[in-house]
Amino acid sequence: MHHSWLSPHVEVRPAGAKGLGLFATAPFAAGDIVSAFGGHVMAVDEFEKLPEHRQTHSLQIAEDLFMVAPDVGEPADFFNHSCDPNLGVLGNVVLVALRPVATDEELTFDYAMTDADSYDEFDCACLADDCRGKVTGYDWMIPEVQQRYRGHFSTYLERRIAGLASDEPSESLL
Repeated sequence: MHHSWLSPHVEVRPAGAKGLGLFATAPFAAGDIVSAFGGHVMAVDEFEKLPEHRQTHSLQIAEDLFMVAPDVGEPADFFNHSCDPNLGVLGNVVLVALRPVATDEELTFDYAMTDADSYDEFDCACLADDCRGKVTGYDWMIPEVQQRYRGHFSTYLERRIAGLASDEPSESLL
């Protein structure tokens, strides 16, 4: 039994140097729901005790909360990062199409939309024209990234960004 939901029009396939990825088997229109993540929710202190391979297959959903799949290898674990994604976040756990997606197109989202922690930093291999080169837990702070994905960050990151824009001092921003 899987803990995340995927549209029936999504399948796991080889994705070149990235390993495995998720691909559309039918077109998606902008705004279509593609996936909803599920799993165990845990506080950061418990999360930090997990092995690295479990941490990298997780989703930060609040300042100090992470959703972790019970088993690595669930189909939803194979959403790859892209600096030019076709999916965005709705709320905390739902991925929607940002634009029309063609059949056989890889389904990706920018990890800056959900991650504000350094647990999953890596050299980017997305090959997008506007690739940032390295993915970090601070990419959500880049003004161009904020502007591009406005309305498609996790709820807790939208709040952080709003706090930065209003110049309100907040200890929870970093």
